[in-house]
Amino acid sequence: MNGDRRPLPPPALLARIERQCAAPAPAACASITQALQETYGASLQGILFYGSCVRGMSLTQGVADAFLVVDSYRNAYSKPWQVWLNVWLPPNVFYREIPSEAGPLRLKLALISLADFTKGIRHGFHSYLWGRFAQPARILYARDGAVRAEFHGLLAQSVLTLLSSTIPSLPARINNAETIWTHALALSYSTEFRAEPDSKAAELARHHLADYGALLEDALPGLEAVLRRADDGSYRRLADTDAARNTQKQWRRRRWSGQLLWLLRLLKAAFTFSNGVDYAAWKIGRHAGVEIEVTPRLRRYPLLFGWGVFLKLVRRGVLR
Repeated sequence: MNGDRRPLPPPALLARIERQCAAPAPAACASITQALQETYGASLQGILFYGSCVRGMSLTQGVADAFLVVDSYRNAYSKPWQVWLNVWLPPNVFYREIPSEAGPLRLKLALISLADFTKGIRHGFHSYLWGRFAQPARILYARDGAVRAEFHGLLAQSVLTLLSSTIPSLPARINNAETIWTHALALSYSTEFRAEPDSKAAELARHHLADYGALLEDALPGLEAVLRRADDGSYRRLADTDAARNTQKQWRRRRWSGQLLWLLRLLKAAFTFSNGVDYAAWKIGRHAGVEIEVTPRLRRYPLLFGWGVFLKLVRRGVLR
């Protein structure tokens, strides 16, 4: 166990993460890496690619998600207010389009220091980082071998933290890996307002079960305090009633506090995310099939006039 009692990644899980991160990325990613290296220079420690584009969506059809990991915020920015916002509530989120031979590449970039990234995954109470990076990712760029190895360890830790934090609240007998991952992803998603339907976690677990099942298999030695595989191929939850109850309380806390942090990050994005209103309207339309009229007034003053739209979407169940 480490300092905060989280299990350490087994060697087999680390090896799988290493292979997963080294899988070929779309050719257009070379344009992304070059453009971001030119922008951030020596401060750039790594680029982590995750989300729907890793799962197969074309880079020219959607918006790719990437985390930019830097050595320090002062080295990454030229404006003090950007440094302050990133220190206050990491990460800062930006939108950028990068030209490529395949067409314009649309990116949602989250910038975070290596220290904050490490702290959030190894010791963070909220699942904002370890919930995301428990899922398959690619390392588009790492400054050197030591940084790459650090990323491998952090992604493996994310898998263990998500699973060990959610398994105790499952029933005593668990049929299969799909049930475990559906439950884990659903709890993590519940800590943020999202436009995706409630079935999104089950859909991901089902469609990518080979990847998730392999991660669970390699993580099992690090989950021996909470999970055991039975002779019939099912699983047994080992946590007692008190542990299950405590896990449920923790996720209730993560849910209400995580949604508050989501709102604060949304407010912050009004300053860091160019065309943020248009992006949010596009994403909600894509995931929920709801068209949002982006008026000039809403685009110019999102902090004043966006709350009415937000509350209306919550009341209609579009954002959950």
